[in-house]
Amino acid sequence: MKPYYLVASLPTLVLGEPPPFTAEAFVARSANLLSAAELKELALVLQGREAEGVSEFSREWVRVDTQLRNAIARVRAARLGADAHPHLRAQEGFDTYIEKAVTDAFTKPHALERELALDRIRWQRLDERVVRDPFGFSAVLAFAVRLRLAARWAAMKDETGRAEMRRVAERELGREGVPSFARAADAEEPGPAQREAQRAGA
Repeated sequence: MKPYYLVASLPTLVLGEPPPFTAEAFVARSANLLSAAELKELALVLQGREAEGVSEFSREWVRVDTQLRNAIARVRAARLGADAHPHLRAQEGFDTYIEKAVTDAFTKPHALERELALDRIRWQRLDERVVRDPFGFSAVLAFAVRLRLAARWAAMKDETGRAEMRRVAERELGREGVPSFARAADAEEPGPAQREAQRAGA
């Protein structure tokens, strides 16, 4: 089926702002406009399971996300004086923009600011992908990834989100798997995004 009408009806999402509907609602509004195979692919992408997908978009997104995760692993390992190699995944190709953008993201002073900068890299790559096929099925899948990211940040103000923030801070400072860095996580001053979330949850 042609996804043109579905894409044309989709709202603009903004990272950091609550999305207008949930992933389940997105699937429901897509049901009569996509084929069964496309709906299956959409469900995989909404669940972050692109590696199981068969679309060109899923294959490309796996490549982008793998390099981004590898770049993050290298920077974190360098900060902790650890070996990144055990945490690297096999990747296809090499994008110098991603490497530089990840390095720049880690200049942010607080964990949540770094995490937001990393998701902005993902967002920017999605924008570039949509330009190549603005009304095709890839645009639907790109919207699904954006919806996933937007929902994650919108959730940061509830208890689950605050737990996620703590997990991010611990991971950034090496608490996961590097016990000697545990004290640093307790000493880190919360950033602006963290303080805002704390006030909202007070």
